[in-house]
Amino acid sequence: MFFILLLIELVLLLLILLPLVALSGEYYLLDLLSNFQLHFFILALFFSIPLLLKSVKVGAISAVLSIVLFASSHLWWFSKAQPLETEYLDAYPKLHIVQANLSYYNPVLRTAVEELNSLDADLYLFYEFNQEQKPLFLEIAAKRYKFGDGDYDGFPDGMSLISKYPLTNIKKHKVLPRKGTVITLTLQLPKQRLDLILLHPPSPRTPDKWIKRNVLLGSVQPLVELAKNKHILVAGDFNTTPWSNHFPRHHQLTPCYQQTGMYASWHASKYLHPYGWLTGLPIDHCLTSNGVKVSQFKTHSLPGSDHLALDYKLLLID
Repeated sequence: MFFILLLIELVLLLLILLPLVALSGEYYLLDLLSNFQLHFFILALFFSIPLLLKSVKVGAISAVLSIVLFASSHLWWFSKAQPLETEYLDAYPKLHIVQANLSYYNPVLRTAVEELNSLDADLYLFYEFNQEQKPLFLEIAAKRYKFGDGDYDGFPDGMSLISKYPLTNIKKHKVLPRKGTVITLTLQLPKQRLDLILLHPPSPRTPDKWIKRNVLLGSVQPLVELAKNKHILVAGDFNTTPWSNHFPRHHQLTPCYQQTGMYASWHASKYLHPYGWLTGLPIDHCLTSNGVKVSQFKTHSLPGSDHLALDYKLLLID
């Protein structure tokens, strides 16, 4: 029994190590497994308990190793996170954003959209909005500014947007021939402007879709370089975690995950929602430029969808 426990622990330690190994990003299954690093870490700690009972030395070493490996590749996300000072919260206006993957075949879409609409956000970023539900989108949008309901290419990659503020400089970047569009646009606020980069890479259910996802995620960096405004928000359902080797990184961008702390936006079952990041994965993301800070971040359960909605406020501080 001792050797079986030890073998399981060694396997879990290797799985925790995956995100630290650049090679893992080159292989489909290894990359998918690396997304569950947090869960492998929890399991490693769990199995170190019976090892402690069998051998204090072995159990203690395995527990320490799992903590060190996890911290080396995960906790650095919070190394630059600084709590917002009260003066920031009071001195700058806030932009309220709700970001939600609605699910293309949501049987209770109207209920889900109406619940989100009741939050009275300044900006709604919708993903997986079904083209057949265009009348509902127009109804919800009412007299607000909107994007995504075009007659010929409506809801590109399932993306749509409803805003209290004007939308300008809208561009559709066709990164892939089919279902591979990135949207860039500018939100005209009363005294400032915010550049948005919106994307929804495919879920990596097959190696081919995994490659397409990676290509779309890789398009973020050059689009950030092209942005003319210092205030930038990148948002989308990335279908990967922040510690994946394919997560978009740029020296100007800070993930919300780093600013707000641990969260999960996807769970295998809705019954796991109450257990938060312990049972889910953070695959819906927002990233902000240096002059934009995130506050009052929370998630909402979304009827008919396997995703949680992200609800947060942005402060444009310079």
